[in-house]
Amino acid sequence: MTRNQKKHVLIQVLRHCCQLLVLAVMVGTVYLSLYAHYHAARALEDEQFTRGFQGKVLLAIDDVIAPMDNPQPLLDSFKGTLWSLRFAGFDLTDPLAAAEVIAGSKTFYAPLLISIVLPVLLALVLGRVYCSWMCPAGLLFELSDKIRRVLPFAEIKPGQVKFSHGNKYVFLATGLAFTAVVGLPVLGHIYPPAVMSRLAHGLIYGTAIAGTITILVVMMAFEIAVSPRWWCRTMCPGGALFGLLGWIRPVRIRLDAKRCTGCRDCEVVCPMGLDPVKQSYGIECDNCALCLKSCGEDALIYAIGLPGRKRAYIRQRPAPRVSLLHKVGDSIRKRRRPIASITAVIVLLAANATAYAHHILGLPHYSYKENYPQVPTLEYPASTGPYDIVMTSYPGVPTPGEAANVAFYIRNRETDVPFGSPVTVRVLQTATFGRNKTILHETRIEPLDKTHKLSVTFPEDGEFIVELTVDVEGQPEVIPFLMVAGQPTATTSILAAIGGGLVVFIITIRAIKIKARRRRLIGQSANEQLAGRAPVTA
Repeated sequence: MTRNQKKHVLIQVLRHCCQLLVLAVMVGTVYLSLYAHYHAARALEDEQFTRGFQGKVLLAIDDVIAPMDNPQPLLDSFKGTLWSLRFAGFDLTDPLAAAEVIAGSKTFYAPLLISIVLPVLLALVLGRVYCSWMCPAGLLFELSDKIRRVLPFAEIKPGQVKFSHGNKYVFLATGLAFTAVVGLPVLGHIYPPAVMSRLAHGLIYGTAIAGTITILVVMMAFEIAVSPRWWCRTMCPGGALFGLLGWIRPVRIRLDAKRCTGCRDCEVVCPMGLDPVKQSYGIECDNCALCLKSCGEDALIYAIGLPGRKRAYIRQRPAPRVSLLHKVGDSIRKRRRPIASITAVIVLLAANATAYAHHILGLPHYSYKENYPQVPTLEYPASTGPYDIVMTSYPGVPTPGEAANVAFYIRNRETDVPFGSPVTVRVLQTATFGRNKTILHETRIEPLDKTHKLSVTFPEDGEFIVELTVDVEGQPEVIPFLMVAGQPTATTSILAAIGGGLVVFIITIRAIKIKARRRRLIGQSANEQLAGRAPVTA
């Protein structure tokens, strides 16, 4: 290993440290938000809230926060998720989140634009560096890549299906077009950093997490079995947006052609499936530096320069003379996809159609009240027809056997008039296998003080569905809200672990049999060859 390669090993260590740091910020911010609720409600004085690992974390935070005279400003300066985050008092928003808000609302909100200045500047200078250096989902997808490499030892040949890198730009344009027409942001529901942030909230706050886990598991399984790094290479709308922003980035990986021996080692290690010799300066490169680490000839280096000035940084052999017309045509062909994507986004943002969009800064699809001292109250927003609906539950995670106060706030978004008709509510307990169990049969609720309220007692720990039926323009609409009561046992996790262990056991036995059969066939072939060479005696 050359001295330059050793330097790039340290760069990879630094890159993974950055990913872990972002993951720690994501999880730590959620814990600070939870601590803020418990601190305001003085709930840490109750032993039931300080049990287990989570209780120890909250007590450790309390040891640091409690001695402060006024800790509230500090607690208020750390909130949110990687979709939109307040860190040390500074608001940071993912450019994809801002793009969806702008596309859906057709307006430019100054605080939102200010919150994307730092990530946009980072992309303008370094390109898709967020994907390789900061995205916590990158750790999961790198893990799936390593699992793929283990599969051949288990006598399993993973798929090598290739998809176009241009798919993600089409996906980005389509998602923004849908948001512009309907007014409903959709990309954040499958964008891995946002999904992982919601998963962190769900795990720490004790809300339903099955959907978020399913999304991540499906992505990883597809990458392991079908196409390596499929999501990052060909589908990620955030990666597409960062790539467009970093189209003319000055910091790029360059090739010293005189040093290159054509070994192709850099191409094998590129997670984006690129040829670094020809494509490292392009829009798809995320500056992860893995190709630099693999190059024993030090032919690939970080350099500063614009796309049109490659020759100042690449020692190239003389190229055949090409007419100016051919050069212009090649340039247009190479850049037509980014140009088409940017044009489509500009057209959508300039459209005159009216739409309604929402974006809860720093929060996933639920929020927790802090404006009065109590243990967190769960709040779920929803909408149907002309109505906006918010379901609240106090406490946020009900204790089995004790009544929880559930309320529905239904208001016409066009007239701002509360819904004055009765609604029907049913509560089901989800089952791992078989049908869900009815905990509360359909109950008719009359409006009271502009809300619909009821008391629900959850019989045991588990996940539940609160079904609200509302009459919308003469038709009944059923809206499900997921809730968690107590501390559910990990039945599903245990079954998954047992099933996973069984699958690993079967794969191991299969691999041993295949390898033993192969050795036996090789031994028979060798014996037959020796027998064929033996002299024939009378």
